[in-house]
Amino acid sequence: MLRLALGFYIYGATVLEVFVYYPSWPYITGGWRAFKQSVDELIIPLYVVPTFLVYIPAVLMFWFRSVAIPRWMIWASLILLLIPTISTLLIQLPIQFSLEADFDPVTYERLRYTDLWYRQPAAFAGVLLNGWMLLRILPDSTVPYAG
Repeated sequence: MLRLALGFYIYGATVLEVFVYYPSWPYITGGWRAFKQSVDELIIPLYVVPTFLVYIPAVLMFWFRSVAIPRWMIWASLILLLIPTISTLLIQLPIQFSLEADFDPVTYERLRYTDLWYRQPAAFAGVLLNGWMLLRILPDSTVPYAG
């Protein structure tokens, strides 16, 4: 349940980032650096830490899971976690770091494009898979756990 709860939390934060946070950037006319710095400080505890914490229960599910959840779902879930993480580390973070000093519309559009096409499909598929796993364990809470 912790894995599923963290997965849903992270996806909700991702949706806010993509559809609320990023679209607001072009409207920040003054104090870009201060804005970016203050938000980046909040991102670490509220988004980055939970994103990495979700890996713990995701891996533990290989040994501790309901038998209603097949092992392939755990593998798929882990892969769908890795895709946005790798994309973030290798593509989106370098772009964001280049936007630290000043807002550049071309760089901003590249960030939005790569986020939308590299991170979001895997994140969405991951939340659908989480929902499917949740539905598989809800009907019968007496199903034993695989070990």
